[in-house]
Amino acid sequence: MAEPPFKSVCILGPGLLGGSIAMAVQQHLPGCELRIWARRRQPLDFVKEKGITEHTFTDAREAARGAGLIILATPIGAFEELSRYILSAVSKEAIITDIGSVKAYVHRTTGSMLTNRGRCFIGSHPMAGAETQGIENARADLIKGATVAITNPHGAPEAKVQQLAAFWEALGTSTYVMDPVNHDRTVARISHCPHILAALCARGATLGQEPMEDLQRLAASGFRDTTRVCSGGANMWADILWENDVAVRAALHDCVNDLHHLIDLLETQDKEGVRQWLIAAKEARETVRNTLSSQ
Repeated sequence: MAEPPFKSVCILGPGLLGGSIAMAVQQHLPGCELRIWARRRQPLDFVKEKGITEHTFTDAREAARGAGLIILATPIGAFEELSRYILSAVSKEAIITDIGSVKAYVHRTTGSMLTNRGRCFIGSHPMAGAETQGIENARADLIKGATVAITNPHGAPEAKVQQLAAFWEALGTSTYVMDPVNHDRTVARISHCPHILAALCARGATLGQEPMEDLQRLAASGFRDTTRVCSGGANMWADILWENDVAVRAALHDCVNDLHHLIDLLETQDKEGVRQWLIAAKEARETVRNTLSSQ
């Protein structure tokens, strides 16, 4: 059996994604010591009950001590404070990464703080998730086949970047190194705005005068599938939109302008224009989804 990229991995925050990564480590890297921290005992009891690992902690510093890879899996707003707390227990040879969906903010705050104190921070973002929350909804295959964006503006050695990439690839993902600003602009359009538009569709259903019974009886798979992602945690998504507000606002302005164009086509009874608008949307989806067909 090949040697795992890291002998010991610490996950700080076993929610849906952190918990799924823990399960994937258990499944794909059985020779790796897995250490998990949570503020409350409940998720740690679940970890033990499911046999994911016996190494559970309510003290993040003790969880991180001796780990070769430390994964920040809490809400993004907690990263910097948590990193300051564990700093004295983190070896200068260790890699600290995160799984947040915003990268420029994380590097500007947590990444800079850690780098200035001689630690190695490299950003990660597994492009995977679900509308559910909590480790009880985690599953080992959640990130299987996903792309993990890796960001390294602090200039960590290439060997460290490759070691981190090897870890993610061992869990069944592919990796893609990119600039954090480009990452944030991209996810604003293919992740953050779709979430907002799903929420807008859900809100829009109740903004008119139609009786609720009619809405409930007629809402079917189109409504369900289009609005599914907006069932995610409001606190987490408020943080994401706040921390990526510049890129999100730019993407939303483009969406609003395109909606105004569609409204103009409908108001002028330009049926062919509407048809061409829909064709362009279908072509855009097919172009972007080249890598989605297998996911």
